[in-house]
Amino acid sequence: MMGYTMSWAAFAAVEVMSSPRFALKRVGYLAACQGLDQPENSPVVLLTTNLLQKELRGANVVNTTTGKGGENIYHAGLAINCLSNIATEDLGQALLPELLHMLNHPSPYIRKKALLCLYK
Repeated sequence: MMGYTMSWAAFAAVEVMSSPRFALKRVGYLAACQGLDQPENSPVVLLTTNLLQKELRGANVVNTTTGKGGENIYHAGLAINCLSNIATEDLGQALLPELLHMLNHPSPYIRKKALLCLYK
């Protein structure tokens, strides 16, 4: 940001990304996208692999009373967007199966995000 490195805030961004509140999670994903200037050299990207997997798998959880996925699809949308911005070779290999599974998701929002991420 403005020519300065934000590597000192990378771990804090991962902590905020794991928040259950959507507003905080959104800020964390934005900080990760903007703050990781060299994701292939950052050890924090390895920490995000498990978090992104959890978010992508959470989009498939369906509420039994309403039959809808609820807000989990928006959490997964944030994760897919962040993945498209910070993707490295190792992160891509680890998350490709989940991302390919998202292409068959019932929500067009998730299918669109997954397709655009694969395109990038």
